[in-house]
Amino acid sequence: MVIKMDKKMKCIVCPIGCDILVNFNEKTREIVSFSGNECKRGIKFIEDEIARPVRLLTTTIKINSVEYNKLPVRSDIPIPKEKMLEMVREVKKINISVPVKAGQVIADNFMGLGIKILSCSTFNS
Repeated sequence: MVIKMDKKMKCIVCPIGCDILVNFNEKTREIVSFSGNECKRGIKFIEDEIARPVRLLTTTIKINSVEYNKLPVRSDIPIPKEKMLEMVREVKKINISVPVKAGQVIADNFMGLGIKILSCSTFNS
């Protein structure tokens, strides 16, 4: 039995922000049809979003500083969407001291997934 699912998605690839209606097999994640995209990039976005949705992790961690108490950080590559909450909980456990530079690796091979957590700011004190 094929289980079809209709889902309305907002494409985030370009400034147009198309509302795309996609019909796909919920079990196999195979796209049956879609409509509403104004460019070819929307097709790739929908294919990726249905098959393997990923996001860049962006959050803050504690920093030992006289002037600041939070350091913005991000993952170096997009992570599987289903891992996002778990990764945020784990990254929040990191506490770093100054000095720290933008782009500095805060954690390497985070959670054994080959992902680096990077500083997004420079703090000297």
